[in-house]
Amino acid sequence: MSVKNWLFLPFLGGTGGQASRRRERSRDGRTGVLSKHESKDAFANKGEEELVQDYNAPIRWYMLATLFPLIAGTFGPMASMFNICAIAIPWRVIVSPQSEQSQGQHIDDPRWLVAVNIVSLVIAILANVALLGQMTNRLRFNVASPVTIVGWYISGFIDIALVAISPSHVPLPADNPMSTYSQAYYYCAFSGSLYVMLSVMLSCTAWGVWIGNYSSEFKLSLSQRSLMLQTILFLGYVLAAGGVYSRIEGWDFLDAVYYVNVTLFTIGFGDYSPETHLGRSLYFPMSVGGIIFVGLIIANIRTLVLESTSVKVSTRLVEKARYKAIKAGDPDNGIVKVRGVKRRNTNAPTELERREKEFDVMREIQAAAALNNRLFALSFATIAFMILWFIGSVCFWQAEMAVGGNNWTYFEALYFTYTAQLTIGYGDFGPQTNSAKPTFVFWSLIALPTLTVLIGAVGDAVTDFVNWYTLWLGKHAPNVFKILTGMHKNSTPDDTFQEAIEKVGAEVEDSNGTGGFNDIADIDTGRVVPAEITDHAFGHLGLGAVEDAYRPFLMLQAAKRALEHLDEKKPRKYSFQEWTCILKLLGEDEATEENHRRAGQPIPEGAQVATPVCKDPTEVWSWIGQESPLMSLEEGSEPKWVLKRLMEVLETELKDRGDARLAREAGVGIAAAR
Repeated sequence: MSVKNWLFLPFLGGTGGQASRRRERSRDGRTGVLSKHESKDAFANKGEEELVQDYNAPIRWYMLATLFPLIAGTFGPMASMFNICAIAIPWRVIVSPQSEQSQGQHIDDPRWLVAVNIVSLVIAILANVALLGQMTNRLRFNVASPVTIVGWYISGFIDIALVAISPSHVPLPADNPMSTYSQAYYYCAFSGSLYVMLSVMLSCTAWGVWIGNYSSEFKLSLSQRSLMLQTILFLGYVLAAGGVYSRIEGWDFLDAVYYVNVTLFTIGFGDYSPETHLGRSLYFPMSVGGIIFVGLIIANIRTLVLESTSVKVSTRLVEKARYKAIKAGDPDNGIVKVRGVKRRNTNAPTELERREKEFDVMREIQAAAALNNRLFALSFATIAFMILWFIGSVCFWQAEMAVGGNNWTYFEALYFTYTAQLTIGYGDFGPQTNSAKPTFVFWSLIALPTLTVLIGAVGDAVTDFVNWYTLWLGKHAPNVFKILTGMHKNSTPDDTFQEAIEKVGAEVEDSNGTGGFNDIADIDTGRVVPAEITDHAFGHLGLGAVEDAYRPFLMLQAAKRALEHLDEKKPRKYSFQEWTCILKLLGEDEATEENHRRAGQPIPEGAQVATPVCKDPTEVWSWIGQESPLMSLEEGSEPKWVLKRLMEVLETELKDRGDARLAREAGVGIAAAR
């Protein structure tokens, strides 16, 4: 499959036009360092999976086309939940000095305040419905997107305006120092802020669609689209459970919502707990059902959002590492620098050796990008955790200075926030004021999923290290023990060391070949024939005729083996010898210069860059070029890539053999008729 003309930039040695070459010289002083970029049309027509695995598309495009709509679909229902909470109780309350939970006597709101708040909620719900309709492909983009964006803007500005004018139009009683705004007031501030923020994000996505960067359809999979519905159901569950416990236990509705939130996130401060028999009885199904809901949503956030984002970042980092390795080196003389410092020479006496050096360099680039990706994920999760910890502590520290608060020090706020973020919940500290409780509900809905992300990132890093150390220890410890014990039995220590080294080398070589393609064909000698067949098995027939005869058989065997590799927990990475065998089955020979190019150097006149398998002598590719099968995650893994290509070539091969046989039969029939 040929790479499109827009990819033929000077970096590939193609004919990118005089303007491109002038830009390149002015930028770097020489040709051959510019990497290819994604076109708008090509990006807009990609599906969600292709978008994630596309290493040319900038990460910012992926964020605008995928992450922003997904965040809007997740937090939009949360904003509407807060909007409902803003209407649930009056905005003003006189706190009782005897109350430990800032409870007291409510002051009725003006009718206009309630009416405007209801209008804001209705508009926001319509916007949420429009977004849900777009995500489920029930509404077109040009209908749903304006309704969602404009609706959230209107609701957000209404809520923010109500909060802003409350001190003057809905003032607190000046003669009572225990008067304060209730939790509903602060929920309104949170809902308005969320509406505006989400509207801005969707506006960025709409702008990208308008200028042609993205398709009008959200780049979301079915599972990602369902995350919005799951969030709606969970938040509805919280509100419904809060309503039930408010009625049973006699709590304020928003205090009951706070209790349900603390319960479902398994924090359990103990400041609220059911005291009636009915409340304790309903606690059993309520807690189990809610915790399952929480686990499901957090797991989906990790798998559907973070893992796809990790793949996107990983593919992009591989491309950047590949580009920098060539740019930092001297591609005209076959020199590349991995990480900008590790000098690698890809020149060799034979083409096969040169290609193997290219292959090894590409593996180093992959390893460097994988390490960068792991460090990026770990750093991002740690920074997010720290921000939520320290910024959350500031919020709770200030909130507890309000009417009815406990006047925490900042250290006490740090202690409380850390304890809550780890879901320990000793109960010695807990939010008391009407501003702290809504803040905690909002903060917990963000902080606890973030904690699971951090745990996952740390767990992945630790697991990789433990696995590596275990394999290293299992491989080398027995041989070290044999060396030490063998010294007592052998007169010369040199013989003991030599025997152990040879044995380790044999074990490593055997382990690398287990489950590969070694037992299918004799890949070490480059002969693509069944391993049990000798050179003289068919007498006068040449090797080429034997290889051609057994080619479909070997392709089926290789496909069967690749199919087995798909089920492996750790993605299989093939050795250069295995790739040489695979490519020869597919019709390409690594030992010849045909269909090959040197990355960073001009391609031959009249040739074009293509991905394996090349169907034309003018098509060329490199192991450290973007067309390399080690770069392409189009199929998700190396075995899947191999399996698909084997099936494609085998299909063509069997069709040609069938046509040839029919042609021979037809020729025999005509000769017999004559």
